[in-house]
Amino acid sequence: MTTLFYETPEKGTKFFKDLPVQDAYGNKTVLPCYMIRGLEEGPKLCVTSGVHGTEYPGIAANLKLYHDIDPAKLKGTIIGCAMCNFEAFTHKTMFVNPQDNKNLNEVFPGNPDGTITEVIANTLLQLASCADYHIDMHSGDRQEYLNPYVFYHRNSAGRTDIDEMSLKMAKAYGLEYIAITESAGKGASDIGNFYTSVSELGIPCIQPEIGGLGLVDKKTKTRHYNGLRSVLDMLGMYEAEEVTSADRQVELDSFYRLKAEHDGVFNCYVDPGEKITKGQKLGNITDFHGDKELQEFFAEDDGVCCWRMASLAANKGDALLALGTENS
Repeated sequence: MTTLFYETPEKGTKFFKDLPVQDAYGNKTVLPCYMIRGLEEGPKLCVTSGVHGTEYPGIAANLKLYHDIDPAKLKGTIIGCAMCNFEAFTHKTMFVNPQDNKNLNEVFPGNPDGTITEVIANTLLQLASCADYHIDMHSGDRQEYLNPYVFYHRNSAGRTDIDEMSLKMAKAYGLEYIAITESAGKGASDIGNFYTSVSELGIPCIQPEIGGLGLVDKKTKTRHYNGLRSVLDMLGMYEAEEVTSADRQVELDSFYRLKAEHDGVFNCYVDPGEKITKGQKLGNITDFHGDKELQEFFAEDDGVCCWRMASLAANKGDALLALGTENS
């Protein structure tokens, strides 16, 4: 694809432009998108960030990528959206779009006739479908505390070629843990996610997770940025100054979340990156006085804590912990 918003940039050029989006109910927003077209023909990579508005390191890394890439040295095309959930970004809203209170990463593939978040999802999927590869950068949202890891989706059509390329991209990102998810089975944790829908279209895709707690610092921004550059290097599109690597990379063949069944006080006994054993007590929810234990959380298997909610307050239905088990 060399046309975006009815504009076809010359080879060796780039541009940034806001794409207007609206629904049938009068809600309007924009998608800040860009295209970088190299002098040479080559692969097409879509890079997105800001599906959740306060996940800042990926947004910062995406903006840096646009400004750093020299189109004269690029082989192929990069298309991107820096802030997929623009209203959540500008209003500093966790998880959901304040216009319709929906979580963008739960409504893919979207609906062109739906509410604004569903229209955004549909538009973003069209953007990503024009590429050969896709990276959707995430972090922990403003109250999520995580250890860096990267998702890829096991294609439901049995397309092992897509799975293998997604894994190759995940490894190139250089994070310690690689979580394999699927729409059904023991890894059933990614229904409605952006990277899942893109993978189901037959496009290799990953969702790296770095940073959290509403923070953006040099370390997390740089780690996302270096991961992007390493994937570009691996694809033969743009040489990386420093290829990222991890001393040890572990594939997690099951990824699951523990959710609150009560309102109350959440006490967590593990931290992100901490190894856990089957049956280990991970935390509990008490009443608001701390007197009565309402719910306990235990590890279903040996594995690792990928992220936890940093908030002491728990609301019924909240995801509080995410755990992964190692591929055996």
